[in-house]
Formats: sequence, C-alpha cells, structure tokens
Amino acid sequence: MVPKSIGFLHSFLSNRITSSFFTISSILTYSTQPNLNSHEAIINASLQSQLLEQSLHSFKLMILQGHCPSSISFNNVLGLLAKSGDLHKTWCFFTEFLGRTRFDEYSFGITIKAFCKNGNVSKGFELLAQMERIGLSPNVVIYTILIDACCKNGDIEQAKVLFSKMNDLGFVANQYTYTAMINGFFKKGYKKDGFELYEKMKLVGVLPSLYTYNTLINEYCRDGKLSIAFKVFDEMSTRGVSCNVVTYTILIGGLCRKRQMSKAERLFERMKQVHINPTTRTYNLLMDGFCNIGKLEKALGYFDKLKLIGLAPTSVSYNILIAGFSKAGNSAVVSELVREMEDRGISPSKVTYTILMDAFVRSDDVEKASQLFHLMKKVGSVPDQHTYGVLMHGLCMKGNMVEASKLYKSMVEMNVEPNDVIYNIMINGYCKECNSYKALKFLQEMVNKGLTPSLASYSSTIEVLCNEGKSTEAKRLLKEMIEAGLNPSESLYCKLG
Repeated sequence: MVPKSIGFLHSFLSNRITSSFFTISSILTYSTQPNLNSHEAIINASLQSQLLEQSLHSFKLMILQGHCPSSISFNNVLGLLAKSGDLHKTWCFFTEFLGRTRFDEYSFGITIKAFCKNGNVSKGFELLAQMERIGLSPNVVIYTILIDACCKNGDIEQAKVLFSKMNDLGFVANQYTYTAMINGFFKKGYKKDGFELYEKMKLVGVLPSLYTYNTLINEYCRDGKLSIAFKVFDEMSTRGVSCNVVTYTILIGGLCRKRQMSKAERLFERMKQVHINPTTRTYNLLMDGFCNIGKLEKALGYFDKLKLIGLAPTSVSYNILIAGFSKAGNSAVVSELVREMEDRGISPSKVTYTILMDAFVRSDDVEKASQLFHLMKKVGSVPDQHTYGVLMHGLCMKGNMVEASKLYKSMVEMNVEPNDVIYNIMINGYCKECNSYKALKFLQEMVNKGLTPSLASYSSTIEVLCNEGKSTEAKRLLKEMIEAGLNPSESLYCKLG
C-alpha cells in the first residue's frame, strides 16, 4: 500500500490533485490508523516534490504522535535541508532530532558535508569525533568529504593524515578520494606527489574519473606541457571516459596561453561537432587569446558570437576586451564597452577600474587615473595591491614622490600588504629623484619582510649611493645583492672601482 499512497500523495503535492478537502492534515486525520508507514509515505511524497517545509512539518508531526522515524526518513529530510544551503536550519534539525529518531553514519555524513561545504572544516572534525564516541564507524564517503575539504583549504598535511588513517582502518580509497588528494597536491605545488599518486591509483586498479582526468590535463596545461595534456585527452577516449565542456575549455585555455590560436579554434570547432556547448568561460579564453596577439577584431567577433547564441557576458568578458582595446589606445571602443556593460547591469569591478587606470597611466594622464581611483573607492570598490601599484607607478614616473608616499601610507592604513612590485616601484621612484636615504629605507624594509628586491632596485640604489660618495653603504649593498643570487653588471662593478 505504501508505494500507491506515495504515488497519490506525489500527485496531490505536485498540484495534480486540487481540492480543499485534501490536505496533509486531513489525510492524517481521516486515516483509520495514522501509523508510521502513512507518515513516512507523506514525508517521501513531500520530498519527491521538493517541498521542504511540508517535509519538516510531517516529520515533526510524526514525532509528536509518538512515532520513531526511520533513519531513511531522517536522512532524506536532513539531506533536503542541506541541499537548500541553510546551514543553521540543517544544524538545528540534526541536533534536535538526533536522539529522537533512528540515525546512522549517513546522518553524520550529510551534516559533515554541509559544514565542509560552508568552509567550517573544524566542525566537520568535531562531528567525526562525536560519531566515533557513540560507536559509529566513519565510511569512505565521510573520509573523502573531509580529505576534499582539507585539500580545498590548503591543509594537505591533514589530508595526508586522513588518507593514511583510511588505509590503516582497511578502507579502500575510491576514485573520488584519490582525485581529491591529487588535486590537493597540485594546489600546493606538490606536482611530483600528485603524479605519483595518480600512478599508484591506476596500479591498485582504481579507474580515473572524468574529474581526475580534468585535474591532470589542467596541471599539464598550467605547466605548458600541452603535448602530454593531449596524450591524457586521448587516453580518456581509449578508456571510454567521455570528455565534457570543462575538458575542452582547459585545453583551449592551454593553447591560448601558448598563443596557438589556430589550434585553439580548431579544438573549439571539434567541441561543437561532438555536441558539447561552449560556456562563457570558453569564449572568454578565446577572446583573451586573440587580444594577447593583437587580433582585437577577432576577439570582438567571439564576443558577438557569445551573445548571439544566448550566453550572457560577464564582467570578465568585458574586462578582457577593455584591457585589449585600452592597450591599443582605442578609447572609442573602450567607452562603448563600458556603456554596454553598465546597460546590462554589470557593475565595473576593481579589475575594470584598474585596467582603465592603467590605460590612463600609459597615455601619461596620471590625473585621470587618480580621479578614477577616488571614484572607485567612493562607489565602494576596494582597491587591491595591483590597483595601488598602477597609480603608484604613474606617480613615480611623473616624479611625484610626495603623492606616491601618501598613497603608500594610505595603502598600509587600509591593511593592504605591500608586495615586491610596490616596494620596487617606490625604490626606483626615489632613485630617480636621487634620494638614497628613502630608497635604502624601502629596500631594507623589503628584505626584512623576506622579499627579494629586483636587480634594477639594487643597481639603482647602489648607483645613487656611489653618486653621493657613500661607497661603504654601496659595497655592503653589492655584497647583499650577490648573496641574494643576483648578478651585478660590469658597469656597476666599475662604478664601485
């Protein structure tokens, strides 16, 4: 009877049966004996119709009437809550009903995944400890969730501990566990470990998934090893693993970075031939590739195709074209792109502002760049290191070290940590106005922070010190420069005698 009742209820809840006489309460009221099965039938029907509030109401009603729901019902409602993205409601439901219903390791797995997805990995570990205390054994899925969360957080050491513990407990890692670890190694720059684990995965008979292959292809493309990336791509079809839009987009991106645009276009056409639809990101990569080789009309053509097939351009799409046309000095197209961007309701991002500021600095209009910087802050867009660097570079090139120094101070006050680019800009700016004291001050501050000044920063500061007759300081700096692994020019040695 239960499957039939589920079918009836599903039709009712999906509005295929409409009547004021039929409500969940009336169904339960007029049931001869509203037992556990009828309650669970109603919950299952609510869940099939994705009616979260109705599912919760039915579940609570079941508890109130003295029934103890099965772990399946508990997990299904808990899973729907987690899927809704409301972590607070998920947690409240879990804690309120855990001791009043049947539960299992999957109940904990759902909740651990919800917290990990929200970035709260420590809570995930607390729940792992709790389930172990009450005598429940974590399964491969729970370990994989935590390993993946640790890897995404950059905590590869903790992920390795969990991976090793799994093995000690006799759990067999699956393709998802291996892929999470491989991805974690690559994210931390441990390429050798990642590739070794991939080989081990195949050796123990765990077949790589689509996600595994995409992770490997992405890493080879990032390294510029396109020939190996395409070998892995071919291996996929040999093993019967179907490529998806992500696979093609990664490879197209790799070709674009290598400026092999004709190959990128051919792969793009091949992708469409096998009925895989490109995404906005695919088009963005092609646009960026053509902008980088100066073929702006070609980039604009892909932008038009993107809109023609019904895809929505993003701020990234506009930023790519704005940067390309700004470098080419085509302010008319830049203005048109900014206008179109705003017409579509896409607010200029800090990247947009930084690109436009850089264009003004390149055209020697630092005043306009400065105005844009203040406008950016006024509308609530927070400048980053790159934004500060662009304007600072413009001011230093103009010899306006007073304003550059003010900008540097405001940057520090805003808790934006200066990077090596910022320090080198300031050092070279002070060297241009022959201020060895300030140049040396910034250079030493940079070294104290563990950053290595550029060859130009060392050389320029040494030259200014020599011109001021400060040979002792100049020689000390030369020694420091050599110890940092930088090779001074012959002219610099001659200047020091």
